[in-house]
Amino acid sequence: MKTKDFALSVILGALGNVIGIFSLNAFSIISPQVALDLSHYGTFLSAAVLGPRYGLLTGFIVAISPYVRFGLQGVYGPVFGALFFPGKAMTGYFSGLLMKKTRPLMAVILGYVPESIFTYLTIAVWAPMFLPQEALSIIPPSVVALILVKAWMEVIVLAFFVELSVKRLCEKIITCYCRRS
Repeated sequence: MKTKDFALSVILGALGNVIGIFSLNAFSIISPQVALDLSHYGTFLSAAVLGPRYGLLTGFIVAISPYVRFGLQGVYGPVFGALFFPGKAMTGYFSGLLMKKTRPLMAVILGYVPESIFTYLTIAVWAPMFLPQEALSIIPPSVVALILVKAWMEVIVLAFFVELSVKRLCEKIITCYCRRS
């Protein structure tokens, strides 16, 4: 890993966390376990500008804000809540892989598919096996569906912002990983 690329990845991770903290705290929807999370903006920018390895790193970093909100402060707890880290990291990795092959808009949307499946498995399948019953009463199947619908809406909105941002970033940065649009 190059030092400047690593530093940019960490900065984009910090940006994602700042955006995540504000969006998670400002827009809690219906349930305390459902809130707007725009932290992946940093992940997608990193994946586009630096590639899949740095997208993975940035995804791991941006998982801090949802981990604190839903893991440490929420019903998932610190151990089970740690599953935010691999979920967000895989989105950065897969989005980065797709950036060379397709426009950022499609790379973002398709790159989120693995995390979406992982999120469903985590909440609907693994949570009932590992979380106490009182925690599960807060996460009924309707909340699982709401979390996934909300997440897909966030990703589609972020995809448009990334499409617009990446063109400007690639003009300003000498080397750019993504396919120029």
